[in-house]
Amino acid sequence: MGGSGEPHVIGAGILDRLRHRDPGFRISLRALRLTIAAIPAYYVCLYGIHNKILATYVIFGTIAAGIFIQLPGSARQRASAILAAIPVACGLIALGTALNVNLWAAVIGTLVIGFSVAYFSVAGPRLLGLASGLQLFYLVANFSPHHLAALPARLIGASIGMALAAAAEVLLWRAPPPVTYEQRVAEAAEAAADLLDASSEVVAGRAAGDGEMTRQQQRTAQAIRQTRVRAIPVPERPTSAGRRDRALRDAAWTTWEVAEQVRRFMTRPQLGSHHDANAAEAMRRSATTMRTAGRSLTRGETPPDIGEVLSEATPGFEPIGAPGTQPADIERRQLRLSLQSIVEHVDFFTVAVRVATREPTVRQDKRLSHGATTLWYARHSDLSLVWQELRRNLTPRSAFFQSALRLAVALAAARAVTGVLNLSHGFWVLLATLTVMRTSALNTRTTLIRSVLGALIGAVATGLVLTFVDGALPYAMALLVAAVLAFGVGKLLGTIWSQAALTATVTLVFAQLAPSDWRLASVRLVDVLAGGAVGITAGLVMWPRGAGAELWRRVGAYLRADADLIQETIAVLTGRGRYSGWPRGALNGPLREYIPAEASICQYYTERPDPRFERVYWEAFLVTGVHVMHGAEFLLLRNRPGLLAGWPEAAATVTDIAEELRRGYRTLAEKVPEGSDHPMVAPMDGAMISDQVATIVASGGGRSEDVCLLEIGNWLASLSENLDWLQTASGRPPGPWGST
Repeated sequence: MGGSGEPHVIGAGILDRLRHRDPGFRISLRALRLTIAAIPAYYVCLYGIHNKILATYVIFGTIAAGIFIQLPGSARQRASAILAAIPVACGLIALGTALNVNLWAAVIGTLVIGFSVAYFSVAGPRLLGLASGLQLFYLVANFSPHHLAALPARLIGASIGMALAAAAEVLLWRAPPPVTYEQRVAEAAEAAADLLDASSEVVAGRAAGDGEMTRQQQRTAQAIRQTRVRAIPVPERPTSAGRRDRALRDAAWTTWEVAEQVRRFMTRPQLGSHHDANAAEAMRRSATTMRTAGRSLTRGETPPDIGEVLSEATPGFEPIGAPGTQPADIERRQLRLSLQSIVEHVDFFTVAVRVATREPTVRQDKRLSHGATTLWYARHSDLSLVWQELRRNLTPRSAFFQSALRLAVALAAARAVTGVLNLSHGFWVLLATLTVMRTSALNTRTTLIRSVLGALIGAVATGLVLTFVDGALPYAMALLVAAVLAFGVGKLLGTIWSQAALTATVTLVFAQLAPSDWRLASVRLVDVLAGGAVGITAGLVMWPRGAGAELWRRVGAYLRADADLIQETIAVLTGRGRYSGWPRGALNGPLREYIPAEASICQYYTERPDPRFERVYWEAFLVTGVHVMHGAEFLLLRNRPGLLAGWPEAAATVTDIAEELRRGYRTLAEKVPEGSDHPMVAPMDGAMISDQVATIVASGGGRSEDVCLLEIGNWLASLSENLDWLQTASGRPPGPWGST
């Protein structure tokens, strides 16, 4: 009995380990279906049709679609994208074939095509996922045979291979769709809405208890962390230039802002003596609006009307924004203004959701909605936004431009080396360069070492097969095993074993096209070394630090622009500065810096972390900057320029506070690269700012500008708290909504 049970125990143990590494066997089943799509078709073309070129391109079409193309979405969406890419792949194969008549035409073509394909991925993750696969089609066609008579077989073979890969996606063990970013944002909105509901019970005097509030805050924090770009697989990240992805990112930032506004509201010392049924009702209605808007992202429901929460969430309130209102109770006013900020951010979330779901974003009364400026992209078509993104990044200061040019130069250099030295199987050199190239020299070196080790293992294994095994059937069985491992093992075991399996697969494919021995495997190893050497040389010569070199420069420029916006907003409201545009002129600077800063962060998150920045929560800088812009936009929309010009004491106080905050933000912009476990900038106390402003209001004897001054005080106090949070995100333990 023991003997019969032992294999069962071993098999169960292997399955358990595989299940642990591959939950639901998603990667393993994908490897099986791609192998089933590729290998039979390869042998039909090789032994049934007797066309080696057709066979080669069938299997390379499947390899490109299965290994090098990484697409987001469901199985049907991935299959549709692969089929849509077939004409592009055929065009690149035709170009590669035509340019191969002359070595230097081939080199220049590789440089131009390599840069163009890589650079166009700036438009979003779908094109980024296609880029490496499309590069592969051009490269494999840029080698012998040189005559155009081979072109039809190449085009037909690649098309069949890609079509088979697409069919396998939807017909064989279809994988369940991944969690979409819309679902993540909806869950964050649901959690923030629950936090609003729990807080409303406290405000109404029906305290939910500290333990319940703490649990709800933790749940909200966890849901918000799931919307962080780094927490999402690269193909699923909402990083495209289109309106939908931009609006989803803004909606995600706003869930953090709503949660942070609720936290600040609930920690106000005035709250303990003010149980307010009207305020509680406002929070409940805000929760309902946010929950409904979030669900519209995933359930196909219609988002709430813009401004609905603003008009319905404040029953029984005196018009706190109306001029001439007497401040009978300053503490009550501060609470109401803080509550109004929550309501306005919920309204902004609704506007962002309506942009993402392509619903109208103009109010029925034709007034500008909140976010009309920061959601500038809602006024542009997706094609226009993509063009702007391509044009904006066409500069050596762009991380995307650097990455595309570095790869193109490396591929062109590798193509020149293979031609000048007349290397056998020169395509393998370029394949190695494409495989090992990363956006920094550090990442390229690490990948090269692992790739060489993998190629060595694969070369030894296939060398033994080629030496001691003979016959088509054993080769076919070995190729089946190698293909399954190549299509799936890399994601489970890492680069070394992925490269070993790919080496074995490629070597066995070519070994059956012409008589071969163990020396073919050694050629593959030499080609990996040559291609890797070219790649790491390019990485060392051209922007060796990758996106990390541009990351802080871009983020620092964005932070400095936000710092200047703080000062400019106060200058406009106090009549001490010139104002160009209302409010778009003031926001142009931060908006101009926001886009490249966000792109640099997204690019950086595809790399191995720079040791200097490993503990930095980069998205905190985006979130904080958006908070600065939102607050400035709200203030400038509601209050006329120069409103505080006739109140010198108030104007001088808020000007001094704004200048202090501006210096703090700009100083932090310079110091964050140094990293620190201690505060780098001494932030002003937010409660002190609120008290200082309240004192001025109390001594003013009741003025029409009271509400504006209290709003400014709330905004500046929150910016002071954010300055402290930014420092925790820059190296010290992160804050409540950004903890890792």
